This record gives sequence, C-alpha cells and structure tokens, in this order.
Amino acid sequence: MQKFKKTSFLHEELLLKILLFSTMLVLVTLLTFSLFLGHILKELMEEQIGQRALAISKTISLMPEVIALVEQKDPQGRLMSIIDPLQASIDARFIVIGDNDSIRLTHPTKELVGESMIGEDNRKALKEGLYYTSKATGTLGPSIRGKSPVFGKNGDIVGVVSVGYLEESVQEIIAERYHQFLIYLYGAMFLTVIMAFSLSRKIKNSLLGYEPSEISRLFLEKEAILNAVKEAIIATNTEGEITLCNEVAQSYFQLDESTKQPPLSLQKYLFTCKEMKDVTLEVDGVDYICNFSPVTHETKTVGMVASCRKKEEMDALVWELTRVKQYSQRLREKKHEFSNLLHLISGHIQIGEYDKAIALISENHLPDEKIIEQFQNVIHDPLVASIFIGKYYFAFDKGVKIILDENSFLQESIDPSISKHLLTILGNIINNAIDAAELSEKKEVTLFATDIGNDLIFEVEDSGLGIEESLHEKIFEKGFTTKGELHSGYGLFFVKSTLEWLGGFVSFGKGNYGTIVSIHIPKGSRND
Repeated sequence: MQKFKKTSFLHEELLLKILLFSTMLVLVTLLTFSLFLGHILKELMEEQIGQRALAISKTISLMPEVIALVEQKDPQGRLMSIIDPLQASIDARFIVIGDNDSIRLTHPTKELVGESMIGEDNRKALKEGLYYTSKATGTLGPSIRGKSPVFGKNGDIVGVVSVGYLEESVQEIIAERYHQFLIYLYGAMFLTVIMAFSLSRKIKNSLLGYEPSEISRLFLEKEAILNAVKEAIIATNTEGEITLCNEVAQSYFQLDESTKQPPLSLQKYLFTCKEMKDVTLEVDGVDYICNFSPVTHETKTVGMVASCRKKEEMDALVWELTRVKQYSQRLREKKHEFSNLLHLISGHIQIGEYDKAIALISENHLPDEKIIEQFQNVIHDPLVASIFIGKYYFAFDKGVKIILDENSFLQESIDPSISKHLLTILGNIINNAIDAAELSEKKEVTLFATDIGNDLIFEVEDSGLGIEESLHEKIFEKGFTTKGELHSGYGLFFVKSTLEWLGGFVSFGKGNYGTIVSIHIPKGSRND
C-alpha cells in the first residue's frame, strides 16, 4: 500500500511550481496594470490640471480691470499688482498676460515683462478667440497651459491670458498618486503568494505527497501492467460500481467508459467482499474461471477486484500440455523400441550372423539420407529446409512418408519478416497432413514449394480421407477441431490470422488422394 511521502520544502516540486507560477502571474499582472495605470493616471492628471489652468485663465480674462488695462497695454504696470496676489493664492507656476501682439504685460520674472511670449501657442486665442489648453516650453520650462483670449469693450481681441503648471510639478503629483496605488498592489501580491503557498500545501497533502510527474508515471505503469496481463481485470467500489477495467475485460464483457455495473454473473461474488479462488461461472454463454479479492484500507474493505480468464483458453493450455506429455511418452516408447533393435543387431553380430544384422539395418528403421540431401539442394532457405527436414523425421516416427515434389524450388532466402512466421503456418498445416495420412492406407504427404513470381507458394497434399466442403471455413474458427478433446483447435486459426496479417491466404482442395492445402504469401518485407 502506498504511504504518504514526506519531502523537504526545497524538494517539493509541486509547491515550488505553484509558488513560482502564482508569483510570476501576479508580477506580470502588476507590471501590465502599472504601465496601463501610469498612462491613464498621467492623462487624467494632465487633463485635470489643464482644465484647472483654463478655468483660472478664463476667470482672469473676464475681469473688467484686466480688460481695461490690457486694452491700454498697461503703460503704468498696474497689472502686476493685480496678478501677483492672485498667483500667490493659487498653485499655478505662472500667470502671464500678453497684448494682441503677444508682448508680455505680466510675468513672474519682472525682467521678462515687455518681451514676446514664448511657446508659439497663442494663435488660437488671438486670431480665433478660442479657449483651450496646450503644452509648450517657455522660459520656465515645459508646462501645461490654459489659454483664454481677452476681449475689449467693442468685442475685439486685445490680449491673451496664459496660466501654466510646470510638467515637472505635474509629474511629482502623478508619482505621488502612483506610489500610493502601488502599495496596495504589492500588498495584494503578498497575500496572493501566501494563499498560493497554502493552496499548494493542501494539494500536496491530497496527492499523498507525490509530485505530478510521479503520479503520471504511476498511472502509466498501472495502465501498462493492466493491459499487459492476459486476464480480464475489473475493480469495483463498495457500491459495486466499476472503478477500473483493462482492455481484456472490455473485450470479454463488452464494457465501455459509460458502463458502471459489471456483468450480473460477477456481481453476486463482488458483493460478498470475500476472497475466492478458481470460481467457474458463465457470462453471456461463455465459461470463465475467476478469482475475487477484496481491496482493504486500514482494515476496512473499500472495494473488490475480479480477474477472469476464458475456460477454453485454460483448456487449450491443458490440451497442449497433454499433447506434450503424449509426445514425450511416444519418444520413450521409440527409445525402448530402438534400444531393442540395437540389442538384436548386436546379438546377430555376436554369433556371426552378419547377413541378418545387415538385413535389419537395411529395413525402414532409419530415415533415408538421400531425401534429406534433396531437401537441402532444392530448398535454399535455411528455415524452410529445417522445417521440412524436421517434419520428415517427425512423420517417419509415425510411419508416414514425406515426399518433396520434384518441381519444388526455392532459389533464394525468404525475407526474415516473413520467414519467422513460417513455422506457425507450415508447422500446423504439415502436422495436420501427417495426422490425416497416419489414418490412411497409403500414409504419404507430398510437399511443394516455389518462389517463382510475386508470391511464395507452398502446397501440402496428404493421402487422408479429405475434408468435407462444409467444413472448409469452419475449421479456421478459434477452438474448432475434428480430432477430439486432446486437441486445442487453435492451429488453423493461428495459420489464417497470420496469413491475413502477411497479406496472403490459404485454400483447400481435393488432391490425388486426400486433401491438398495451398498457401500463397506475397514477397517483400513486413513490419511487426
């Protein structure tokens, strides 16, 4: 059972990632928002200050005393006595009044009175009679100005009033407001980091101390293990609902992601919450051998796991073991038979009856070596030659003669991606032919092989009783056999499925004596 993993702060990858991500997210948000806020704040402050300067300049331009003195161009300098106290009572950096030629009548610096106004932004006021704000650089530096025309008693424009705030002062005001707002933003960032730390700790605890990469690996390993086993595996919770199943279970019981309940035949065992071994049960007409095991956590049962295997597959294994056992028994019998033959030959030699000893040796007790040489000379693919020779000895043991057709010829080695499947294909077909010939009077099997053309062609003809036409397709079905219970019925199924993968086919026909099986396989490599 997996236990909670304890790791130090510096090794908690998930915690550090969440903290880093949260901090970076807040920093990027703050940076973006600060730039945006600074731009907006600057525009608002400049707009407000410009409007304030304009309002003051407009008020001054409408004062009767100012209008009268501007019309006279203030020969005695009385405007300064009016403007100086007014400028002292407001926070504007300067109040400058000029005549209709932009000649200063007032200025904070008295030495500049009588000189032309700087900035070249008086045209709209003096020529068009407009009230407006502007930015320009004067003798005191860059400033935001409010411009108002001065209209005389007869309605003519006789001068201009300019009230200004230096941009340096404006920037100081903006910076002060900006810094105040940043204090709140940095406070929010600090709170976000604390909350991210707390959240990451909770997430870490809920994941039993595992990092996401470790959880991903565990999940992938679990999926690989579940789908690697040949048994159907189903896990359920205490309510009997499916929480996990592998691909074999989905195939066996037609389950999908939306299926919540296991098959009815399994449910009564899963609800027992008891361990049971080798239970035989039927699901949709198919027999299964199943094992049931409870899932426990701290002595409490939290679910059940069922593993099932088709009974026919288990029977197939038993049948294969039985065949091996039978073959082993037959080898022991042959060993004794051959040992007795050697003893008899030795006895004849001992008493000088050499003719009888030679006669015994000449009888059909040993394979014909010339046939073996014929296989090697005609079949140039080592694997096919080995299969044919091996089956020749196997047939000889059973009293069946294998003949290589005189027209056979494999002129070159077969591509390895094809040849590695020939043992399954040729082995099963030749074994069936030997079994059929063993029951006949003639007891012969003829082999033919050629690689002329685009296909590899193999033909196996036996001297048996033949196969009914109605069974030509049925014999390829998984588990079907006509040889009795000791045979699995999987041989021809494997032959057909392998040939289909190779792009080939197998067919049956009536031979000179029994059945002739033809195998066609396209040449060329195959990718597994």
